[in-house]
Amino acid sequence: MKSNSPPPVRDLVLIGGGHSHVQVLKSLGMTPMDGVRVTVIAREVHTPYSGMLPGYVAGHYQWSDIHIDLGPLCRFAGARLITGEVSRLDLDAKLVHCGDRPPFRYDFLSINSGAVPEEIGEDGVAVKPIGRFLPAWHELQASAEPGTKILFIGGGAGGVELALAVRQALGPKVTVGLIAASLLPSHSNSVRRRLAAQLARVDIEVVEADVVGSAPGRVNLADGSSRSWDHLYWVTGVAAPLWLAESGLATDPKGFVKVDATLRSVSHPEVFAVGDVAHLVDQERPKSGVFAVRSGPPLSINVRRAIFGLGLKRFKAQSRFLSLIGTGDGSAVASRSAFTAEGRWVWRWKEWIDRRFMAQFTNLPSMRDEAAALPASLADTTVFDPMRCGGCGAKFGADPLRRVLDRLPTQDFADVMQGIGDDAAVLRSGSAPLVLTTDGFRSLVDDPYLFGRITAHHSLNDIFAMGAQPTSAMALATVPLMAENMMEDELYQLLRGTVDVLNEEGVPLVGGHSSEGPELSLGLAVTGNLVEPLLAKKALCVGDHLILTKALGVGVLMAANMRGAVPSHLVQPVLDGMDQSNRSALEVFRAHDVHAATDITGFGLAGHLSEMLRASGLGAELRLERIPEYPGAIDSLTGGVASVLQGNNERALGDFEVLGCAPNDPRVRLLADPQTSGGLLGAVPARRVADCLAALVEAGYPYSRDVAVVTEDAWHIVA
Repeated sequence: MKSNSPPPVRDLVLIGGGHSHVQVLKSLGMTPMDGVRVTVIAREVHTPYSGMLPGYVAGHYQWSDIHIDLGPLCRFAGARLITGEVSRLDLDAKLVHCGDRPPFRYDFLSINSGAVPEEIGEDGVAVKPIGRFLPAWHELQASAEPGTKILFIGGGAGGVELALAVRQALGPKVTVGLIAASLLPSHSNSVRRRLAAQLARVDIEVVEADVVGSAPGRVNLADGSSRSWDHLYWVTGVAAPLWLAESGLATDPKGFVKVDATLRSVSHPEVFAVGDVAHLVDQERPKSGVFAVRSGPPLSINVRRAIFGLGLKRFKAQSRFLSLIGTGDGSAVASRSAFTAEGRWVWRWKEWIDRRFMAQFTNLPSMRDEAAALPASLADTTVFDPMRCGGCGAKFGADPLRRVLDRLPTQDFADVMQGIGDDAAVLRSGSAPLVLTTDGFRSLVDDPYLFGRITAHHSLNDIFAMGAQPTSAMALATVPLMAENMMEDELYQLLRGTVDVLNEEGVPLVGGHSSEGPELSLGLAVTGNLVEPLLAKKALCVGDHLILTKALGVGVLMAANMRGAVPSHLVQPVLDGMDQSNRSALEVFRAHDVHAATDITGFGLAGHLSEMLRASGLGAELRLERIPEYPGAIDSLTGGVASVLQGNNERALGDFEVLGCAPNDPRVRLLADPQTSGGLLGAVPARRVADCLAALVEAGYPYSRDVAVVTEDAWHIVA
């Protein structure tokens, strides 16, 4: 959303990233709705396009070809993207519940989440939702051996296409069968003959019979016979998610939301529903992706008109539509009422239609605002970059910070045992020393609840890095201007995430301050009790091994994510890493004689390591092949993406001699990447390294690595 947009006063929530909602998002990006905050709640950040699934299975498409990345699309639309699965609706309070996190408020709601598979028993895999089918297909693709028996249940176009696609992908070494009460019942006799001939031509057995039951390795048919299988896939009808009817929405006998010709719920006018979850009253149509695609434009229009209090437009669903059914081998069959055609040209036609549809959501216009209107002689592209980082990427640079601290008046207080320079301060206070720290930043994620969690973890890390026990926290929260009820909800989401983490760590939130500001930000001041021995930065010893508990790449990947320059599925491991406590890592360190530590945050591994080395008067040999990195981090750096703090952080690399590669090698530059809620770096005696690493992995830190050895004086980075 542009900085000069009016503040939001209404909440629009889109449940699901289906074929209709992606069109709504594209429309919002092209013509924003001022005053409206849009939130998308989706189970998966990559929406698969069902029409291209058989082509992917057959090997004609790559994974990225058949998926719409909701991350860049939502940023283009100015929408928040929340990864989660809806569990229920509170229609009276206008709340959407997702698991254990706090619910989302809405003024208007649209549902395009897809249906769930019909009851299939405990055996086999349903093809819908596609996101859950694909891992099973990938496993079969990698492990299929000669003689493997693959069985599809369902004789519609989807079942036929997938059976043919699997035959194309795996060849004659496997056995493929298809069971259905009838083959292609909604298509003409000519289409049925063409595809039956194609199935027979590639040796796919078709059994027209009802399935009456299944057991491991076998399905039972109504005629008393059975068929064995090694892999069973159900391509049958769909059912409505239970939470739809349970919410109180008016539904048809099968639980699908009843909507009128404007796509609005017949019982709740602020709710819209489209796609497989909807039942269009007086215009019932098959559950097919084609109708979700066609519903996108009228849904976009009517959601806007409803929010702005205008009359809605009626939608008339087409009664006849064209089906293009791929045969797996680069050919396809066209079907529309009595019309039918077959050939490679039909496949090319289908491919052109599908790729054109997908291109709308992948080839997006630039998402960058116009640069500040300054004369060229005054412009500073770093200062006026509209996509400046949040989190620790927004941290003040180490060099200017050091210069500022050096200019401050000298302070000499007897109660200060450890002041500026370590991860936390240590003060004499009564019978036990007191450990204090403060940290915070502006949001680097769409989800205020997740942001609260990440900030809490990050702020506690300074206490853990000292080996201390956190005892209390105070918060300083800033919420952007919106309607009062929206600001209240935003602050609740933020502090709920914070308190959930603090409660997990046994740390009370005892107070704080809130204010209105230009963007969402949060800071925490945390106190703790000193636990001897103190894990100070200056306690390194020659021969120590330095173990890092989390991967690097948070800064560059979050910067790439802001620009839509990295697939969203590569961002999820980063979010999971930031939303992980270092408490258990500290416990492992304590059990393995760690005597010095720090946490890796805004100044990157190189910057924080250099602080330890200077404080200890020692050197280190850092091994690049041992550095853990998040997938995509090196590629993003190589592609020219970096956090805005990267340049300042790289000055710390000048203190090291780089051996075996160029100083600007992206693996070296990654050492300067700023981390938010990063890992601990602990000094472990050589004899305890193997046991410590094994214990860290067992405790849930799979990226833990022995990254460096402490030396007498030389500062080396070795490729």
